[in-house]
Amino acid sequence: MLLGRAAGIGDEQLAHLGDDPLPEGLYDAEAAAIIRYSQASTRMLPIDDELYATLAAHFEEAQIVELCFVVGFSNLVNRFHATFLTTVDDSTVDTLADACPLPLPGPETPGRR
Repeated sequence: MLLGRAAGIGDEQLAHLGDDPLPEGLYDAEAAAIIRYSQASTRMLPIDDELYATLAAHFEEAQIVELCFVVGFSNLVNRFHATFLTTVDDSTVDTLADACPLPLPGPETPGRR
């Protein structure tokens, strides 16, 4: 959320990042291609020719490689946090408040390590 807001992504756009399909007209074509790629990659689905062609229509190959790395690295970090049930620092919790669509883990999280 914080990173998205810092990049200029609005609350409505943030709220629909997980939607499949994405709402029409909410994202420009480049952002929609990135989001669709990120969704497929995060779900570990094959990136089919149609999705790759959509990316290639907007980005050079080096940019697609970078996108693949960023999405993959983010998933690696998220899996690390999910495995070790890491906590969110108080500053982040205070900043996000109720804006995060997913519940933040807290001290009462069952099985927290």
